[in-house]
Amino acid sequence: MYRIPLKIKKLKITILKKTLILHYYFQKMGNSKKRFLLAAFCLLLFPFSLFSQQTLIDIDENAQNRIMALPVQPCDYSSNINLNTLPVIKNNKQIPAFELYENQWDTLFIRSKKIEIPFFNNQLKIILVQENNNPFAFPIAGTVSTGYVKSKGRQHTGVDFSVKKQEPVVACFDGVVRIAKKFSGYGNTVVVRHYNGLETVYALLDNVCVVTGQTVKAGDILGYAGVTSANKKNALHFETRFLNEFFNPEKMINFSDRKLQDNILILIPNDFISVPVVSANQSAQQDNLKSQENLKSNENTSQKLLLETPKSMPVFHTVEKGETIFRICTKYNITEQQLRSLNNIKGDHIELGQKLRIK
Repeated sequence: MYRIPLKIKKLKITILKKTLILHYYFQKMGNSKKRFLLAAFCLLLFPFSLFSQQTLIDIDENAQNRIMALPVQPCDYSSNINLNTLPVIKNNKQIPAFELYENQWDTLFIRSKKIEIPFFNNQLKIILVQENNNPFAFPIAGTVSTGYVKSKGRQHTGVDFSVKKQEPVVACFDGVVRIAKKFSGYGNTVVVRHYNGLETVYALLDNVCVVTGQTVKAGDILGYAGVTSANKKNALHFETRFLNEFFNPEKMINFSDRKLQDNILILIPNDFISVPVVSANQSAQQDNLKSQENLKSNENTSQKLLLETPKSMPVFHTVEKGETIFRICTKYNITEQQLRSLNNIKGDHIELGQKLRIK
C-alpha cells in the first residue's frame, strides 16, 4: 500500500496551521481593512487574468485597426503536404498587385492598413477573369446559411455555407496564398490575393492544404471545411475584400446559380462596410473647381452683356434651376436693391422660368 512521505505530511500540516492563523486574524479585522485586502488581492490577480485572455478577431464595421491574430498559431496542415515540392513565389515581383497595395505583403494580419482606393467618378471596375487565367471556381459545395446581413447592430462580413464534414474548399480565382494560419474566432484561415487586387478569405477550415506564398489556380484545394465553435455545425465562412476593405460577396457571385454575376465587377464607395478614404473625393473637388470656373465664366459673360447693351434698352434674365436673388445679382454685378426695385420683389421667393429685369 502506498504511504504519503513524512515531509509532505509535515508540509500539509504547516500550510493548514498558517491558513487557520490568517483566517483568525482576518475575522478580527474591521470591515474597512477587509475591503482593502480584498481590493489588493484583486489587483494582484488582474495582470494574470489579462495574460489568460485570448485576443479576439475584430470584425466590427467601425474598427479601423488591423485584425489581430493570436501569436504563433500554425494551421493544422494535412500530413501529406511536401513543402519542398510546392510552387512558392520567389520574390516581390511575383506578388499579385504588390504596388497597388503600397508594397504590403502581410502574412500575419488579414487587414494591414487603410489604403486609398482608386475610384474614378465614384466607380471602380475590376475585370475578374482574363483570357490567360483559369475560369472562376465556386468555393465549396453546399448552400448559403447566413448571408451578408446585419445582426444585433453588427455587420456579418461575408457569407457562411452549410456543408458536409470535410468538404473540400477551393480557390475562386488564380492567385497567391497570403495567409494560412489560425485566428481566434475564424479558426484555420486561408487568404488568397488575386492578380486583379481582390482578396478572398476562407475561414473555419478543419485543416489546410496550402502554405503562405504558394501559387494557386482557380479550383485548387485550399483545405477542408470544419465546424463553427458556436453551434458545432459544419460550415465555411467566405469573404471578399479589396485593398483591405470587405464588401458584399453577392456583388460578385450569384450564389443561387453558383457563377459570377458578370466578368466586370463594379464597386462604389458605399459598397464597402467601412467607407474608405478614396480618390473619388479628389475627383469631387476637381468637379467642384470646374463648376466654380464655369460659374465665373458665366458671370463674366453676363456682366459683359450688361455693359455692351445700350442704356435705352432693357436687359432681362430668365431664372434657371437653383438660382437665387443673391446669385443673379452677383452674376450681373448689381445690388439686390436694384433688382428688387426693378421687379417689385418684396420677399426672397423667385420662380423657375420667371423673367427678371436687370437693367
